[in-house]
Order: sequence, then structure tokens, then C-alpha cells
Amino acid sequence: MKITFKNIAIATSLCSVLVLAPASFAGNDSSSHQGGHDNSHHQMSEKKFAKLTRKLGLSESQQADIKALKSEEKAQIETLKPAMKAFREQVKTLMSAESFDEEAFIQLQASNQDVFAAMALTKAKSKFAMKSVLTEEQLEKFRSMKHKRSRR
Repeated sequence: MKITFKNIAIATSLCSVLVLAPASFAGNDSSSHQGGHDNSHHQMSEKKFAKLTRKLGLSESQQADIKALKSEEKAQIETLKPAMKAFREQVKTLMSAESFDEEAFIQLQASNQDVFAAMALTKAKSKFAMKSVLTEEQLEKFRSMKHKRSRR
């Protein structure tokens, strides 16, 4: 078997690409993890809102009403965040134990049902209020958009 310099160069190049490629994607991005997460979520929310405005043809007053509803929902959810964070920390503690304590998990889940119910109620009220801002035609188009998205 004859190994040429060209074959060695190709093999070396491929190996170096495979080794160095993950490092090139691991750049120092300002929107990474903790610091930029809220900002990127906010930008994405603004993009979704702009798309919704364009697709449904929302008027200025409808846009203002929906923004007010969303900020009210966000304020209500912010009050529930500490309880949800505490719940996740307790679940993490249970999951890191040597053996799974099913009873402790059930107890933890039951003790947080009021928080879960409050979160679900807040989101449901917000969705209902948003739909009440839309006209019949806009509501039908909104349902069509949601149906198309759910089929993906």
C-alpha cells in the first residue's frame, strides 16, 4: 500500500477540522446563557409580536391593548417566579439523592399545586383577554395560524 504525501495531508486536514470545529463554534457570545437570556427572549417576543401585528393587521389600539395585557401577565408571573425557582431547586435536590424518594416528590408536587394553578390561571386569563381584543376575522386567522403551527 503506497501512502503519498497528498493522502497524508488530506487525512491530517480532516482530523484538524474535526478537532478544531467545535472550538470555533464556542465563541464568546454576549447573548449566551445567563446575562443575555432575558434580552434574547425579549427580542424574540418583539419579533413574534411584529409578525402577529403584520399577519393579523392589528390596529394601533389593538397593539397597545395586547402589549398592556402581556405586561400585566408578565408582572403576575414575576410574583410566582420565586416559588417556581424554589420548587425546581427542591426537585434538583431530590434528583441528586442516592435513591429516588417517590413519596417526597409527590409531597413536593402537592405542596406546590397552588403555585401551578395560579400560573395556569394567569396564562389562561391572558390568552382569553388577548382573544377578546381581536375581531372575528382576526380571531379566525389567528386560529388558522395556530393550527398550521401545531401541525409542524
